[in-house]
Amino acid sequence: MIPQLITELFDSKEFPAARELAIAYLRREKDEQIMFLLAGIYHEEKNYSKALECIEKVSPNETVLIHKAKILYYLERAPEAEAILRSLPKKWKNNEGYIVDLGLYMTAQGKLNQTRKLLAPIADTNVRASFNYGWHLLAEDKFQEGYKYIRAGAIDELRVWGHEWILRKDYNIGEQYRWNGETVDTIAFYLEGGLGDGMIFVRYVEHFKKYCKTVKIFTPKALMPLLGSCGFQNLYEPEQIAKTQWDKYVPAMSAPYFLGLNDPMEGVTFPYFKKRANPVPEMNKVANGRKKICIRWKGSAQFEHEQFRSIPIEKMLGLEKFGQLFSIQLEDSDLPKNANVWDLAPSIKTWNDTYDIFEESDLVITSCTSVAHLAGAMGARVIVLPPLLGYITWETKDMRWYPDNVVVLQQMEYNSWDKTIDKLYEIMENWEW
Repeated sequence: MIPQLITELFDSKEFPAARELAIAYLRREKDEQIMFLLAGIYHEEKNYSKALECIEKVSPNETVLIHKAKILYYLERAPEAEAILRSLPKKWKNNEGYIVDLGLYMTAQGKLNQTRKLLAPIADTNVRASFNYGWHLLAEDKFQEGYKYIRAGAIDELRVWGHEWILRKDYNIGEQYRWNGETVDTIAFYLEGGLGDGMIFVRYVEHFKKYCKTVKIFTPKALMPLLGSCGFQNLYEPEQIAKTQWDKYVPAMSAPYFLGLNDPMEGVTFPYFKKRANPVPEMNKVANGRKKICIRWKGSAQFEHEQFRSIPIEKMLGLEKFGQLFSIQLEDSDLPKNANVWDLAPSIKTWNDTYDIFEESDLVITSCTSVAHLAGAMGARVIVLPPLLGYITWETKDMRWYPDNVVVLQQMEYNSWDKTIDKLYEIMENWEW
């Protein structure tokens, strides 16, 4: 039967085929179950507008409403998502999945204190709640306690904190090989997460040299040239970890936890990215004596919460009154053709190129992306604009991850960048170059 085939295609993650078959079937048949499934397909494809359109054609029982709330959340309509959950019968109030989802929608709106109190009672029993609660503790500068909960929640089934689970799944490297404070000959330092995470947590390599003769760094290939030129040695691609000799491994994103640190800058010498930069003469030529300001307004479209951290480019174009703007937006650039912004994207092939550009720049202004961490690690001056649903490095209050070369200006109002950008222009008016 066609409905069964659609379901099988969905379960096999063959979403385009499932979508086309579902659409064809619904042209002939009214079937709310398949319409609900089609909403799920669009959700998986990140076409949230279409997902909402479909789910609104399904009778609104409690299960449907819960899924509708999730779609609204991804459409940056978290207040509506929260309202839907709060409208459900009282029996849901003790459902742990309900509590975690409600907490997520509240967090997206910046309701951090309320969310932390909501999650606390189930943080020891629910892995999603544990992870999210740990995140909130880190934001409150409770470093070790926060890490404890994050790691308790980051089990194989969740797969949200780094990529340590890959070691077990793909390479059959069990937790018994994880470093636990002992002195050994060789430590495998495994860079997890995205490229920005690698830039953040590679700072702790020097800490482990006190516990071994050699630290082998397993890093995404894209970071190798940058790390090598910045003096990091013994670099290997991630898949080589199963073929290389070492005694214990360290998952990089949990390194400060295993080291027992209470401050992310403890024992770190800044800048820890330092190399001889190649000049970028075109920047001086284009700027013609004006300040050189690099801008980036969004990250990778593949990131689950990209829509929250993307800033409309139009809101940043007025920065040209403070200097010459240079775009470092590589993916999905929607830079207007008539904008007075010099596009450097064609000249950026590696992270070394970006390093050279930042070394030549007077200021970098960016959304919450990996370039912010490069700027922070190399000592470039940068203003970071994270969303309300921010990353841990920007959410912490007193505990900083970078020195004063990094200024954090977090989104001030849910689903709007207007007040934040107004504040940015105010900062720029008084910026000390």
